[in-house]
Amino acid sequence: MKRVAGIDAIPLVLGVCALGLVAGFALKAQCMADWSHFIQYERLCYNDIQPLYGARGIDADTFPYVSGSLQDGDLLGGAIEYPVLTGVFMWATGLLVDNVDQYLIVSTVLLVPFALLVAHLLSELRGPRALMWAAAPALVFYAFHNWDLLVVAAATAGFFAWSRDRPVWSAVLFGLGGALKGYPLLFLPALALHRWFVGRRDEAAIVLGAGAGVFAVVNLPFVLASPSGWWATYEFHSRRGPNFDTIWAIREFGPLSLPKLEPDALNLVTFALTGTFIVVALIVGLIRARREGGYPFLPVAAACLASFMLWNKVHSPQYTLWILPLFALVAVNWVWWAAYSIVDAAVYVGVFRFFFDACSRDASCNVVPPEPTLAQHVMELGVFGRAGLLLALFVVFLRASPGSLHRTPTSQVDYDRLRKSRTKDVK
Repeated sequence: MKRVAGIDAIPLVLGVCALGLVAGFALKAQCMADWSHFIQYERLCYNDIQPLYGARGIDADTFPYVSGSLQDGDLLGGAIEYPVLTGVFMWATGLLVDNVDQYLIVSTVLLVPFALLVAHLLSELRGPRALMWAAAPALVFYAFHNWDLLVVAAATAGFFAWSRDRPVWSAVLFGLGGALKGYPLLFLPALALHRWFVGRRDEAAIVLGAGAGVFAVVNLPFVLASPSGWWATYEFHSRRGPNFDTIWAIREFGPLSLPKLEPDALNLVTFALTGTFIVVALIVGLIRARREGGYPFLPVAAACLASFMLWNKVHSPQYTLWILPLFALVAVNWVWWAAYSIVDAAVYVGVFRFFFDACSRDASCNVVPPEPTLAQHVMELGVFGRAGLLLALFVVFLRASPGSLHRTPTSQVDYDRLRKSRTKDVK
C-alpha cells in the first residue's frame, strides 16, 4: 500500500521528513550563538559537529588520518574517531567554511539530501510505513547531531538494491557504509545466506567479497599513507571505556549491581556477547529458511543490528537513526517503534540535562551531584528501557515475516518466476 487516505505516500513522507529536518536544525541552531553557561545541555542543542570542528583540526584544514596519532588517549594531528569516509566528509565540509557556526550550517545543508533519500527509498519500499523514519522524534534530535545520516543512507540504499535483486550492488553499498560508520558490514553474512537459499550459490561468495573488497579498497590509500594514523581510529575505541549512558557504565539500577570492567575485559565481553547473538540470528535464519523455503534476510539483518546496539560499549544517542529504517522495512507492529521513540527521548533529555546538572555544580563537569537528580533517573530509565527493548526486538525481528519488498526473490521458486517475468519484459 503506497497511499494514505488517498494521498500518495512518497510526497507525504518527504514533506513530513522535510518538516522534521527543519525542526532538527532549529533545535541545534540554538547552539550557534555561544556555548557559555552550558546552554548546549540546558537547551538540549548539543551536537558533535561544532566541537569537533576545532578538536579534530578541521578548522585548520588538516587532512584526516595521514598525519594523525593517538597520544595518551587523545586523537591528534588529524586522527578521527570515525571510519575514513566520514572523516573525509568532515574535512571536505570544513574547506567550505570559515568558522564553527558556518560549519554547522553547511554540514546541515549537505546532510539534508541523505535524510530525504532515506525517506524516498523507504517510501518506495514500504509506502506509509516510511513515516517511521520521517515522523520519528529521533530525526529531530539527531539529524544534525553527528554525521550518521551518511551511513543510514548507504545502508538503506543497500536494502533498496537488494529489493530489486541487485545483491552485488547491495553488498557494495554495505561496504561503503562500513567505511562510513561500520555497522552495515554486519548485514553481509545474512545477504550471502539469502543468495545461497535463492539458488544463487555462486553469488554468496561474491557478495561477501564485494562488500569486504569495497571496504578494503576505500581504506587502502589511508593505510598505505599512514598505517598508524589510520589505525588510531580503531585503537582509540579499543582503549576507551564505555559511554556513561550505557548499561556498562551505570553501576546501580534498581536491584542491579553491575561490576566495573576495564577496557580490555569489556572489549572481550561485548565482542563475545555481540558475536554470540549474531551467530544465533544467522542460525535462526537458517532454521527458518529450511522450514519456509527462503532465507529471511531483513529480519536477520535487523536482529544483528539490534544485538550490536544492545551490547556495544559505545552507544551514542544518535545510533537510534540506524535502526529507524528497519522498523519501516521489517513487518513489526508500530507499537515497538513508538515504545523505542519514547525511551530514546528519555535518554536524549536525561543525558543532556544530567550534563547540565553536573556542569552547574562544577565548571569541569566532572562532579556528579551527590544525590541522583531527576535527569539522572530519566537517563537511567531510558538507558535500561532501551536495552530491554533491543533485547525484545532481537526476538521480535527474528520472528517477523521476511517481507518480499515487491519484486525481491526469497526462494529458488521466486527467483525463477522473477527471471521469467524479466525475460517477458525484454521481449
